[in-house]
Amino acid sequence: MTSRVPPPRPAPSRERRETSRRWLEPAAAGAIVTAASVVVAWGGVVVTSAGDDQARFHLPSVMLLRATAPDFDLVGMPTATGPLYHAVVAALAGLFGLGPAGTQAVGSIFAVLLAVVAVHHVQPLPTWVARAVAVAPLLLSAYYWQSALWMLTDDAAMLFAFGALALSTRSAGARGQLAVGVLIAAAIATRQNSVWLLVPACAAHVVCGPGGRPAWPGAAAVARLCLPGVAVLGALVAVWGGVAPPAGRAMNAMHTSPAAPSYVAAVAAVFLTPVLLAAVDTASIRRHFAIASAMGVLVAVPALTFPSAATAAPDDSRRGGLVWALVGAFPDLGGRSPVLVVLAFAGGFVATVLTLTLPARCAAVLAGSLVALAVVLVSGAQLYQKYVELPVAVLVVLVLVQLFAADRVARRWPLVALAALQALFTAGLVVLPILRTLVV
Repeated sequence: MTSRVPPPRPAPSRERRETSRRWLEPAAAGAIVTAASVVVAWGGVVVTSAGDDQARFHLPSVMLLRATAPDFDLVGMPTATGPLYHAVVAALAGLFGLGPAGTQAVGSIFAVLLAVVAVHHVQPLPTWVARAVAVAPLLLSAYYWQSALWMLTDDAAMLFAFGALALSTRSAGARGQLAVGVLIAAAIATRQNSVWLLVPACAAHVVCGPGGRPAWPGAAAVARLCLPGVAVLGALVAVWGGVAPPAGRAMNAMHTSPAAPSYVAAVAAVFLTPVLLAAVDTASIRRHFAIASAMGVLVAVPALTFPSAATAAPDDSRRGGLVWALVGAFPDLGGRSPVLVVLAFAGGFVATVLTLTLPARCAAVLAGSLVALAVVLVSGAQLYQKYVELPVAVLVVLVLVQLFAADRVARRWPLVALAALQALFTAGLVVLPILRTLVV
């Protein structure tokens, strides 16, 4: 009796192999972030300003939601941000009965997902070097890692913002518009100042309407894009009796920040100048020099008109991060910083040139995001770099994917330099404090 030999298994299709490959790098990125967050949490490492914010605001907020479930005390939360991050972490940690360390580790779930989404978004780029430099401005950011290792809401808000902005750079029908609206609503429920996302989402549909021509979106499209976020913000304001929970309202409403447009432009200069050097030719710069210079002057005016020097403790409204460190290293003139004026001009100039040379949807997302972010930050008291760096880093990832896809990246050394700068600051602000704690 002869044994039957099973037929050979068919080889996996090329499409299946390609799909598996495209998820390999995102999965690896998510695994790295997961491992790092677990090691830090179970090692009891609570350092940097992020660790302090976790201990004072976000861990107590999560524990309050767990203690008051299912009623959920949203008014008594000792934080200034929306409750979505805290609610999700409270639900997951409570489900498994986790203590503070386990809850801290669970809080990294949004950072893990952001890493996966960002790395997956750059997968169409042809080489691993292109993919690495495209995603590096975001995933090598010290502020990304602070929010990944300790309990902060920044990466959660950026996860939803990334999805909303990425979809806005593409042509989208009714379902796509609704998806953008829901993602914006989730971002607002996490950090209510994410309301700035409404502007680039609408701007992308204005510059590229039906048939690819500029057109105002209809009432139905505006409703799909805006109503979910506006409804969430309205509900939070009604519950809180203001734009923030009572515990965080006074600190964030002590004064306004009229220098915010200049500061946003200055931070943008750090990130967008390497992009300009990598992808824009001198002929394009010369062609748009006049309008770019005018925009640079316009966004530098607030730094000349209003106080724009770095502040010192205990006034922490304008300190921390690369830009304020540079501003503080040089003398100011009557409370106005020449360094911030120069950086703001550079940021306005570079952002304008890029906007005028990018595809319409991507250009609208870039310009609309920077303008709206600046306007929103004017209304708050703090101008911290993470409030600007993380949104700008997300925009850089989206812009670089478009530029690489169009084969417009002629020089990669500026992007490598930006990645090195991000890695250097992350090493100093995050890695060294962790190592000091573990060694001691």
